[in-house]
Order: sequence, then structure tokens, then C-alpha cells
Amino acid sequence: MVADIKSIQLWVSAGLSVTEGTAPERACQALLQLAAQTQQEPGCLRFELLQHQQSGRFTLWEGWVNESALQAHYEAEHTQAYFAQALTEVSYLERLQPPMTGPQEGVR
Repeated sequence: MVADIKSIQLWVSAGLSVTEGTAPERACQALLQLAAQTQQEPGCLRFELLQHQQSGRFTLWEGWVNESALQAHYEAEHTQAYFAQALTEVSYLERLQPPMTGPQEGVR
């Protein structure tokens, strides 16, 4: 599932770390399952899982049609089931948008 990048209105970058006592392999398998299910959501245009070379850290790179689609993802049964396992914790969460068009004052 690779959408036209121009159709993505909301990008999300999320850093995750495994919780104490969780094997990175277990978290990775659960995240791969979450990714497969999330990619089927109607508002999801991109959902990629990347594993850091440093064991126990992951990045989710997501593209959504809008904020409502992202909120629906958080409320989805498969997402709630992943959260309930408490395998990872969020290190950072960034909401991004496509660049503004036209010249931007003070930007070089």
C-alpha cells in the first residue's frame, strides 16, 4: 500500500521503545500485525514500521487522509488490542503536514 504522496494530508512519525521486560522480537511481531491491520483501514494511506539498529526501538511512519481517520485508527479494535498489551511506550509523536506552497518569509 503506497499512496500518492500528494493525497496524504496528515503525516505522523512516532518513536516507540519496548517496555521493560518485553523482548524486542515480541514487540516487533505485534507491531507487524498492527501494521497489516492498519493498512486495511479506509483512511490509512501509508503505515510503515521501521526498526532501529539499536534493539528495542521502532519508528512508525504513517500517512492519513485527515485527522478523523487517525482518530478512528486510535479507536479501532486492533489498535486498542495492541495498546492493551503494553509492549511499547511512545518516545515521541509528531504530526506533520505537507509543505505550504509559495514563498515563505524567512525561509531560505
